[in-house]
Amino acid sequence: MRVLPIGHQTFSELIEKDYLYVDKTEGVWKLVNHGKYYFFARPRRFGKSLLLSTLRSYFEGKSDLFKGLYIYQKEKIWTKSPVIHINFGSISYRSGKAVFQKSILFNLNYIAKAYEITLVESSISDTFQDLVIQLHEKFGKVVILVDEYDKALVDLLENEQEFEDNRAVLNELYGNFKSLDNYLRFVFITGVSRFAKVGIFSGMNNLNDITMDVEFASIVGFTQTELTDNFAPYLQAVQKSFDLPMSQIMKTIKIWYNGFSWDGQTTLYNPFSILNFLSKKVLGNYWFSTGTPTFLMDLVKQQQQLPAEFEGVVVQDLVGSSMRYRTLPLIPLLFQTGYLTIEKTIKNGMEVAYQLNYPNQEVRHSFITFILAAFVDKDEFYIQADGIKLKNALLAGETDKFIDLLISFFADIPSKLHLPAEAYYHSLVYLILRMVGVNMTLEKATNIGFIDGVIELTDKIYIIEFKFATNKRVKNVKTLSKKALRQIKDRKYYEAYTNRAKPIILFGIGFLDKQIDGITEILK
Repeated sequence: MRVLPIGHQTFSELIEKDYLYVDKTEGVWKLVNHGKYYFFARPRRFGKSLLLSTLRSYFEGKSDLFKGLYIYQKEKIWTKSPVIHINFGSISYRSGKAVFQKSILFNLNYIAKAYEITLVESSISDTFQDLVIQLHEKFGKVVILVDEYDKALVDLLENEQEFEDNRAVLNELYGNFKSLDNYLRFVFITGVSRFAKVGIFSGMNNLNDITMDVEFASIVGFTQTELTDNFAPYLQAVQKSFDLPMSQIMKTIKIWYNGFSWDGQTTLYNPFSILNFLSKKVLGNYWFSTGTPTFLMDLVKQQQQLPAEFEGVVVQDLVGSSMRYRTLPLIPLLFQTGYLTIEKTIKNGMEVAYQLNYPNQEVRHSFITFILAAFVDKDEFYIQADGIKLKNALLAGETDKFIDLLISFFADIPSKLHLPAEAYYHSLVYLILRMVGVNMTLEKATNIGFIDGVIELTDKIYIIEFKFATNKRVKNVKTLSKKALRQIKDRKYYEAYTNRAKPIILFGIGFLDKQIDGITEILK
């Protein structure tokens, strides 16, 4: 079997060392022949760097590397161009504005040296312009490839001053792009976020943002067909390891690692996750474990948007333009960073809205666990153990034990993290159950209102109503749980489930500040 390219991002190395390469050059050919200025965003570890490396090899005229690939059959004339390839992952940006500027200038001079060009020491703007013009005079029109354009911003969102300093430096770098049009053959800029481009590319209104274009939906990532066509020997090895039918293997892999979509039609596997799974033959949280930005968790807590509201959320704007940390649009940012994806598009005439959800089991489980740990200030290991206990209590119908466990769980949450709202408690109960595989539907619509929660198990159904109050309004938590149960009965929330031929447990849960009480009744 050809070696899996785990962690490798250089196209020439993959080809020369005969690593397994999934042919993405049809998309490359469309890019270079149908346009000039492009912007493209994808989450981390999704193949953006490999795409830029492939473009670089193409523009450097290395046709031998492309033998047997789609583009080799289509391209008749291979024209070599000088390439300015800037990767902000290798530039120092955390030590202040002066160091950031110096590091960019060092990289520009390094590129110039490779082409035997000497630059005059000056500002970033003038140095970059000098590099482009000299390359053009010596070799012809110039190609610019920028990888991780937003890294120096996204990684510093929690530090407003450093963020603004770095943004000023980037504005200086990109400010000349449009004025250099006559010297340029092709420009491709890629990163994670789309919100930052609004603030630093103000002088580049000719960028074609192809992030959500159907034509380029699968230019990185693996489709289902690409997985089965290119990785058959590895899939067979997985089947042998687990000794299960191939249909079951493929279904499980799809649930765990497929699901990313930027057009609501094409779904993709994250390359990093699926390659690691095929190598290790263990279902694991490979992509998520490579690092979740702390600022993202801080932002969720800062804006008090509860994670239970993320699944199935419908929005129209997936870009977001705010450049201040506290007012960053959270949902677009979760989409751009890969924690939410387009589940389906909703068209109303010519207007389009997007229904979002977690892409797959890896992201759902990891994100919920991570964010729940952040919300309750507990270690991930312990909240998973708590979740399993709550799940087992529900499975056994031990509702008193379930309430006792909830009391213990909430008692350990620092008071400063509590939000005085019923939705806060809904969300935490939902999250801890969702984490261990119990699917509780929140706000289930009926003809006379919304059921707070419904849990349908194989042998029973729970109809749940939550009631919350502060001790300024209510003195006894049992008053709330009884009121919740009475509402279920009075409004007959259970009626839609009476044909299921399963016991129905009506479950009223009351929250009085940090006190919790529950009362149940089995529907006769």
